[in-house]
Amino acid sequence: DGVLFAWGENANGQLGDGSKTDKKTPEKIMDNVKAIAAGGYFSLILKTDNTLWGAGDNSGGQLGDGSYTDRATPIKIMDNVREMAAGGFHSLILKADNTLWAVGFNSHGQLGDGTNNPLKNIPVKITDNVKSRAAGGSHSLLVKTDNTVWATGFNAYGQLGDDSNYNRDSFVKVHIQ
Repeated sequence: DGVLFAWGENANGQLGDGSKTDKKTPEKIMDNVKAIAAGGYFSLILKTDNTLWGAGDNSGGQLGDGSYTDRATPIKIMDNVREMAAGGFHSLILKADNTLWAVGFNSHGQLGDGTNNPLKNIPVKITDNVKSRAAGGSHSLLVKTDNTVWATGFNAYGQLGDDSNYNRDSFVKVHIQ
């Protein structure tokens, strides 16, 4: 029915109930919700009107509201959003026009914007023609509309699939064999 409930740890306000008090039982947060994503102590909420909202830890700017202030009540981030993904401390936003946007902690290049500037608190357009996206702890993946897979960020264990262990600050094509 589109009603969002939340419970559990809430030290950074990630439940979005207006407090920073842990909850042991479900509490109603918001109506008209289409999808949710949980990151490292923050939450992203996609409403049925395709607006993206965020709550919780914002120390890396991952809520995308232009600040580094934690939010205990959901704050609107962006319009015309189709999907989103929450990483450790970064967010990926796929808009209805198939453009990918990224925001948050970027020390390993996980935003894919060509830099490893550590913090970005306003969403940055990364690329066009994106079909899907996923966010890991410190890396990001996307599928383009031509069904190719691309990755960026932390790569010490080869999680980018580019046959290396080098961190990347721009999306590189995954070597699928």
